[in-house]
Order: sequence, then structure tokens, then C-alpha cells
Amino acid sequence: MTISDAVKKQRQDIKSDKMDMSFGEIMNMYKNDEIIISPEYQRAFRWDIQKQTDFIESILLGIPFPSIFVVGNEDGKWELIDGLQRVSTVLSFFGELKTPDKNNLKLSSGGLLPQLEDMSIDNLPTDLKLSIKRTPCRIEIIQRDSQFELRYELFKRLNTGGEGLERQEIRNCVFRGFTQYEYFTKLIETHSMNSDLHKIAYISQDQKDKMLYQELCLRFFALHNFINEYSEKSIQDFFDKVMKNQCENPDINLADTSFSVFQRICAYLSTTEENVFKLARLNFSTSMYDSIMITLADSQLFERIPIDGFLASLEVLKSSVEFRENSGSASSSPRNIKKKVEIAKQILIGDSNGENINR
Repeated sequence: MTISDAVKKQRQDIKSDKMDMSFGEIMNMYKNDEIIISPEYQRAFRWDIQKQTDFIESILLGIPFPSIFVVGNEDGKWELIDGLQRVSTVLSFFGELKTPDKNNLKLSSGGLLPQLEDMSIDNLPTDLKLSIKRTPCRIEIIQRDSQFELRYELFKRLNTGGEGLERQEIRNCVFRGFTQYEYFTKLIETHSMNSDLHKIAYISQDQKDKMLYQELCLRFFALHNFINEYSEKSIQDFFDKVMKNQCENPDINLADTSFSVFQRICAYLSTTEENVFKLARLNFSTSMYDSIMITLADSQLFERIPIDGFLASLEVLKSSVEFRENSGSASSSPRNIKKKVEIAKQILIGDSNGENINR
């Protein structure tokens, strides 16, 4: 297929429409659940007060802003895929956002309108409230029969508002809300709330907000079961593939068995107060996470290792020159991940076959 033919085919696959709609109309659709901003997606509403103020100021001054993108779902409702920060800012300012802790915005001083300091919807003049409500917004609508792969690409490419979604947030947005995908997505969500995981994974609040716990569950499942199939240039692309495959054709037995092992490993590691996933200056290292989790998952006898003995072996692993060499740049490449796991097995459980000889 020539490049011209490929372009023509892809353009035909993208079915879209556009219209202008006021923010008042968008608010009414949101209140009536006709435009969906899922709770999972709202976690990504991250603009600080100043950025929100700047946007309200832009609306009041008539400064142009980018289009909002939505995709039509199976029942004709719209699902927001780009414009979260802008739409949520207006909803919050008017007290309509369905996320209580991010609602009822009070503005700071504007760059051109310092009078906005401490302004809320309660003390904004009526004519300015109406001006915001009546401000038109260009809506780009992607038709619901667009291919799944295209829908995923749209999420990845269109989140350009300075606070773009992380890849796990995108996966969550794409796969949530479809009955046929619910088993695996709910499994990921359930195990991301594992209290033992929260105890042993020292991650920041920002990382939590960006759904790192969910990604750690997917990361474990993908590498534990499909590490030999990992050939993508990016590990995130590999996770995309595994998530898509398991959502479309879930292997329930494999998933249940894998996450049972995941729970056992988290429980085992939670018996120590040590930060087992720390490496050098990194409070949480994916190199340590991959190596420890996959090594223990591949061993049927890890719970027989006294935790003190495991921690002593862990210090040996962290000081291994060969391990550190594979934990630097390109540490998530297929070769380096496999090499790190191989080294970890030799040091943590005694050999490269997963047979525990330290018991």
C-alpha cells in the first residue's frame, strides 16, 4: 500500500463532526449525564488555581482557546477525551463539578485582571456570569463507530492541555464503561487498592493521582505472564497490548491465579518496614519492582525464605554492578528487564530457575 493509499484509508476511518456550543449548554449536558467525565478521568483534573484563573480570565476577555474533543459512545452520549482541564475549570467555578474536593473554585489574581483575586461565582457580577455561560466552544465529535485503535490513539494524541494524561490513565479511560471489558479492568482496580501494596510501594501523591498503583498491577501481570512476548520499542506499548488483549479476550484463570500470587508477594514483603523497592536515590525504582516481583512470582517457595534473609540478599542485589548497569538508561527494554530478573533470581532465591535454595 502506498503512502497516499494509506492516508486515504485512515482518513476514511476517521468519522467526525463539529459544532459550536456554549459553556452553559455544556454544563446542562454534564448535569444531565449527557456528556461524561468519568470519576476515573476526573482524577486527572490537575490545573492549579492560577491556571484555572487564567482560563476564566481568557473567557472573560474573549481570548481564543482550543477545541474540545468528545467521542460518541454506544448510547449516543458524549465522552470527553480532550479539554478536561478547561471544561472542569468552568464546572468547578459554577459549583457543578461532581468531584467535591475540586469544586467551587475561588480565583486568584489574573495576569490582566488582578480584580479576580478571591472572586467566586457568588460575588462575580451577573453580566460576567452570563458572559461565561454564553461563550461558544468548538466541539469536535468523533463518531462512535470509529475503530478501537483509533479511539485509543485519539486519547494519546489529543491530551495536549499541558496536563496530559499518563498512559495508565488513558488505558483506564478507554476501557472503562464497556461491559465486555469489565472483568480485567475491575481486577486491576481492585488489586490497586491492596493495602499491602500501598505499604510497600513508596510513591508520591502525584503518582497515586496518575494511577501508578493501577499500572503496577498491570506491570506485574504483563511481565509475569508475557515477558517473553515483550518486543515493543516502549514498555508502555507492551502494557497497552496486554491490557487490550486481556480486556477483549480475558483469560480469567490466568488473571485470578496471577493476582493471587501478587497478593501473596505483597503480604510477604509487607512484613518488613524496609523500603524494598528503593534503589540509590530513587525512593521507588521500577527496576527493583520488576526484579523482586517477577523473581518471587516465578518461585513457588519464596514464603519459606525468612524475611531477614531475603533483605540481606536484597542488599547484595542492590550493590551488584551488573544489576546496576542494567538499571540505568533503557532499563525497561526487553533485554534489560530479562537480564535484571535473571540476576535477581540468582541472588535472591539461589538460581535462575526459580527454585529456592535459601530455605
